Amino acid sequence: MPEHHDRREWAENHWRKIGKDLASVSTGQILVAIILCLCSFMVVTQVRSRHDQDAYSTMSRADLVTMLDSLSDSSRQLDSQIADLRATTRELQSGADSRKVAQREAEERLTQMKILAGTIPVHGPGIKITIDDPEDKVTSDMVLDAVEEMRDAGAEAMVLNNKVRIVANTWFAASPDGLQVSGTTVTRPYTLTIIGEPHDLKEGAKFRGGLVSQMESDKVGASVEVTTSQDLTITAVAHPQPMTHATPVR
Repeated sequence: MPEHHDRREWAENHWRKIGKDLASVSTGQILVAIILCLCSFMVVTQVRSRHDQDAYSTMSRADLVTMLDSLSDSSRQLDSQIADLRATTRELQSGADSRKVAQREAEERLTQMKILAGTIPVHGPGIKITIDDPEDKVTSDMVLDAVEEMRDAGAEAMVLNNKVRIVANTWFAASPDGLQVSGTTVTRPYTLTIIGEPHDLKEGAKFRGGLVSQMESDKVGASVEVTTSQDLTITAVAHPQPMTHATPVR
């Protein structure tokens, strides 16, 4: 009996020790897992924070202020358009002279479409950008990028060298004498006449890394002059080609 009792006590003590060891290992593993999770969370958070800041961390204060002003102007323009559309909706819903209101609204939309399509002369405030390219290093891609930047800055109408009205389907290609723009040869220097809000257009052109920076870089060696005006006139018009594939959905 004593020997059996001793064995039983030894077994209980042995399993109790193993249980303590397992509990200790389990607790340690849990602590390690928690620490790893916290470290992983901190790393992911830091990477995301850096990713969100990278787009703006290298920008100067002046560039950030310019971006904010541009966004504020765009917001005000959109608010104004929303207010106009709501007023038109109320007039149409009121039933009073709704036909006249609808006709006036249709005429305004038609005029806007003609301006965007470049089929009518226009005038208004804007800027002129003159690009002098003495080393012939300004490419068609650079001019296309400049056009896109001006569209982003709010350009409503554009013409190149007072010859080619720039619209949605305008294309640019290289030419021995300068550029081919929708089949028309345009020679240096290049002058973009742009109608829109002068301040936004000018800041869009001079934004760091934008049109002026690219053209005046050591790699290109061009010089750019930007002038503003309260009344520019664009007389060149585009001649739309008939559509052969796209037709309206009825």
